Amino acid sequence: MKPIITFSLLLSLTVTACMNRQHAEHENYYDEDYYEHETSYEEDFMEASNDPTSENSGLFQNFQRKALKTHRFIDARTGLVISTAEYPSDWEVISKPSYTLDQKIPVFLVQAQGPNNLKTFNTPIKVHISYDNPQTYQFMAQSSIAQMHRPLASNYQIIQEEVQQRMQTSGFQYLNDLKLNKSETYFKQKIAQNGGNVHLDLLATVWENQNGQKALVSVGKIAMRQPLSVVDNMTLWLYSVEYVFVDADVFDTTVAQLENAIVSGKETAQWKQYMAQLNQQRMRESAFRHQQNMANRQAAFNAHQQKMQGIWAAQDANHASFMNRNFGAGSSASQQNFINMINEEETVYNPLNGKNYQVNAFSTQNWMDSDGNLIQNNDLFYTPNGDINLNNREWVKVKKAF
Repeated sequence: MKPIITFSLLLSLTVTACMNRQHAEHENYYDEDYYEHETSYEEDFMEASNDPTSENSGLFQNFQRKALKTHRFIDARTGLVISTAEYPSDWEVISKPSYTLDQKIPVFLVQAQGPNNLKTFNTPIKVHISYDNPQTYQFMAQSSIAQMHRPLASNYQIIQEEVQQRMQTSGFQYLNDLKLNKSETYFKQKIAQNGGNVHLDLLATVWENQNGQKALVSVGKIAMRQPLSVVDNMTLWLYSVEYVFVDADVFDTTVAQLENAIVSGKETAQWKQYMAQLNQQRMRESAFRHQQNMANRQAAFNAHQQKMQGIWAAQDANHASFMNRNFGAGSSASQQNFINMINEEETVYNPLNGKNYQVNAFSTQNWMDSDGNLIQNNDLFYTPNGDINLNNREWVKVKKAF
């Protein structure tokens, strides 16, 4: 896991957080009066490089070091430095950890401000779940994750819904798309390192206004698809939007600096050690929960078997009573069988309440509960007992009374 700038940082941490295991609220984290500019080394460098007699001419050898500064991304829960990234020295960078995806692994909201009216920030992450089968949305409508349901949207759709009106209201008009090859290659390499069925979709758009400014608005989305059932698949998808505003004459240079910051991220040894310990702890907890679940299932099965043995004994006794009552001398069984044949019905006996019922004939199995509710089917392996959709009622397979 390697935090970097704005969406780049968000995507990098998001991939790892999702591999280890959800509803972001929009807040205004950004206060324009918060920032102060640091001293730029650009003028000193240009002056020294043009004056070989200057005592500051050594800045030429030192420029790469002084032109950049290190920003640390810090986990608020542990105080550990997660990673560092190199930014231009005259940028003011602020990062705020967010624990949307994992309570112990943060993603970051980041804002930067610098010369040439530079302002850049990313939006909080949004998490959604989509299904291939439209009927699953209805089936899951009452679940705890229903508020996350949304069909998978394209990045262009997100731009149209969340960005276009906001930018036009601010005086910006769409200009063109921009391919961020360095960033996209970097993200794909990180996804490949983490493994898993993760799809990346990165869209960068360029905007401009009448005041000599340009903006880069990027939508970064990742989607993870997995089987949900034999008839459907589930896709967990999440995205963030990054905004960059700067004077038009330095737009290309600023974009290049942002991409350089992306690939400069370095994860600390302390965080790697922490993550290794956290993963080991979670694996132990997962194994313990699995053992507990297996033990609970076995106990429930044993209790069910014991209960069914009592029901079977009572059923045998009821059946013997039924046989004596209905097939003794003078019984009307033959007459009733004749009537059933005409009506394509059969008479069944319910041992749960001791009553006979008329049901449609030709079903392989007939199941009834104590209220006389009937389930007919032809699947020899089917049993309604334990089906949560049937309210956990007791069902017995009823047989012909005659």
